[in-house]
Amino acid sequence: MTIKLEVQIEGNKIYSPLRNKWLVLNPEEVVRQNFICKLVNHYGYTLEQMDEEIKVNNSHRGQGKARADIVVWESKEHKKNKKNAFVVVECKAECIKIRQEDYFQGANYAAWAGSNFFVTTMKKKLNFSGLIKILFPKNLMKLLTSQVLQ
Repeated sequence: MTIKLEVQIEGNKIYSPLRNKWLVLNPEEVVRQNFICKLVNHYGYTLEQMDEEIKVNNSHRGQGKARADIVVWESKEHKKNKKNAFVVVECKAECIKIRQEDYFQGANYAAWAGSNFFVTTMKKKLNFSGLIKILFPKNLMKLLTSQVLQ
């Protein structure tokens, strides 16, 4: 019997099953943990083939290092053997308007992780994009597909 993964919130904390710890509750973290549950419950991925807040390059972005919100590998073996990621996910709080720069950020993260796909999610809205790898890193404007999934 498969156990359904559910978001756990207690007071001002939210549980991260990928990090196995309680985090400060904020709107983006709610989106991230809900999407992790969706990846497991709806799409059939396992926690063992995912990770979150993964450093995706050696440079600095703003005051911190560039980190992908969620990274999914094809299998737990691919993750363990440090193969290229399958999907990179960028999460945004519902109150944030996704801007063109956010798509570029996700596309950059996916390219750095060696992934062919990236997803931006705001809980109710999901954007899926495939990357034309030959155009990276010079031209982020070209995206193979971009469609809204409900």
